[in-house]
Amino acid sequence: MDAQQFLLDMFTFMQSIFGLLAGVIALELAAFLLLARHITESRNPDDVGRAIFGYMMLTVGMLLMSLSAIPTLISVFGSAGFTVEIYFGLVLIFAIGGLLYLWHDYRVRELPADAVRLPKLIYHFFVKTIGQLSLVLAVLYFTMSLALQGTDTEGWWSMPLTILLYGLLLTFLTMEPAVAAKKSVVATSRPLVRGKKK
Repeated sequence: MDAQQFLLDMFTFMQSIFGLLAGVIALELAAFLLLARHITESRNPDDVGRAIFGYMMLTVGMLLMSLSAIPTLISVFGSAGFTVEIYFGLVLIFAIGGLLYLWHDYRVRELPADAVRLPKLIYHFFVKTIGQLSLVLAVLYFTMSLALQGTDTEGWWSMPLTILLYGLLLTFLTMEPAVAAKKSVVATSRPLVRGKKK
């Protein structure tokens, strides 16, 4: 793939990413509106606002890293290598996203726990949703390609495999291993109900 074609594809892809970022900004505004009661009832509403902003910027950093990592993996799995300039551009996008993510992660960790609790919960389930949807879309792509015999092109499996790995990574990062332990603790801590003697 030559650099001009890649830049054209990247520009089209960036248009969709900017549309996604506009959605993230709309979600941030909606979060401020929906969490207005929580913000006003908190001891320090500024910290809650900073937490919402921080988690939105973590989302943008994650999206930038994904934007560069997914095409790189697709090209590696599909054996359709890019030029050095293209790889440099992808590494630059990944580095900017990573720095943005690390900086805002550091800033969010400095905020009080009660201010971060609700935005962190929303962010956690947002990432979890992206992971689950990626798994579903990858499996659907595999199944539809096999069912419709769309496996003639070389490396057709590289994109769904990459999306599957991406979904598995996000699902692994958002796993909740303590849920089973909590259920067993709750079950054992319930008082026994004894029948009345006649």
